[in-house]
Amino acid sequence: MDLYLPAAVHGRAPVKKQWNAPAVVWCVLCGLTLLSVAVVEGGWSRSVASIIIVLIAATKSRLVILHYMEANRAARHWRFLYETWNFAVAATIVIGYVMGRGMA
Repeated sequence: MDLYLPAAVHGRAPVKKQWNAPAVVWCVLCGLTLLSVAVVEGGWSRSVASIIIVLIAATKSRLVILHYMEANRAARHWRFLYETWNFAVAATIVIGYVMGRGMA
């Protein structure tokens, strides 16, 4: 159900009409899942495939939280904190993996 909220709502910008986010995001998530399977089955080296899969998982978590949990409508500072957290977690996992495998 679409609701129109006038711009006169106390201090908030009007809600923008976006594309049919749930369906499109679901298709992108399915595509990223298939890409993960293709990377694993595609003969990539285990180290490279592991890093790519972590990056795909970070992208998927970002899409879920922004679109399904509607963090894209949150205040700017909350969204910045989430984006920073998502990046930090993915980077920590990748760096830990690389250091543990002796790839550095």
